[in-house]
Amino acid sequence: MLESGSSLLLSKLLPVLLYPVGLTLSLALISGLCSLLSFRRLALSSLGAATAVLWVCSTPVFANWAIASLERQYPARTMAETPKADVAIVLGGAVGEPLPPRVEAHLSGASARILHAARLYRTGKVKRILISAGNVPWAQATKPEAELIKELLVEWGVASEAIEIATGSRNTFENALEIEHMWRAGVFKSALLVTSATHMPRAMAVFRRAGLPVVASTTDVIVVDGDQANPFKWLPDASALSMTTAAAKEWMGYLAYKVRGYL
Repeated sequence: MLESGSSLLLSKLLPVLLYPVGLTLSLALISGLCSLLSFRRLALSSLGAATAVLWVCSTPVFANWAIASLERQYPARTMAETPKADVAIVLGGAVGEPLPPRVEAHLSGASARILHAARLYRTGKVKRILISAGNVPWAQATKPEAELIKELLVEWGVASEAIEIATGSRNTFENALEIEHMWRAGVFKSALLVTSATHMPRAMAVFRRAGLPVVASTTDVIVVDGDQANPFKWLPDASALSMTTAAAKEWMGYLAYKVRGYL
């Protein structure tokens, strides 16, 4: 059963208040209100907490730890280590719409999913590619994301007849529902699940809950081994804040799916 539009919207909006920037602003607002009400100690405590949240979440050391806690659950494999399967299932969130002033689809950081799927096909690990990716109701869209991804795969050398698209899903839970119907119909018997390393734990949990024995084929790995003693890794950085936010999104998404019985 697909989620209602209002439920889907709330699932996207409510976590924003708990992301690092939203939490920092909320604490700063509480500090301001407490100051106006002459609760000076509480105002200082809230302001201190806001500063601490923003500083910690903006440090590369913390951001790398948060992302790695997700990515290391399903490590990436070389093509030689990857088993063969009937199909590679590619999840959406990889391209942006070609809306003006763009003249073509926009490749996001997660577009590595598309390239990875193309490589699986070209190396003979799969004979077909299935793309599960629709659009949320409030998004400006010229066509379903699955169609945009298919166009890129064809441009990168995948035969058009080897690609199938499913355009009805708007999130990971609905991806699994969409694939489950096809799996039960006997369209394929084995599959590699292709998505970003940070997203793979939630995706695998949802697909397994649906009874789909997919094998993780991880891509888009962000955190690499490095020198944690580098002093600059302890200083605030905008890109690190973005990474921490991405990790928070996945962990909160995992918890929300758990509560709702999707996992």
